Amino acid sequence: MTESMAMAIGSAVAGDEGFAGEVERIDLDPSGSFAVRVAVRPRHEGGAARLVPARMLEPSDSGGLRMSCTLEEFETLPPADTNGPR
Repeated sequence: MTESMAMAIGSAVAGDEGFAGEVERIDLDPSGSFAVRVAVRPRHEGGAARLVPARMLEPSDSGGLRMSCTLEEFETLPPADTNGPR
């Protein structure tokens, strides 16, 4: 991720193969200057939120974010603990 882009909780995230989800949490670097990871919850039933490195995200033409991975690759990313400390 070399350019600045807007992202917000609830932003739509599209992946390869038509996979879709939404931003659940944004983890910032210690200075608070930029995103390092984004917790993305898939829209399919029962899917766990995963921590997506910010470098895998880019702005999409539809106004949300585009994630450069397949659903299978997404499911290998570390789970996001959405109930623990941030």
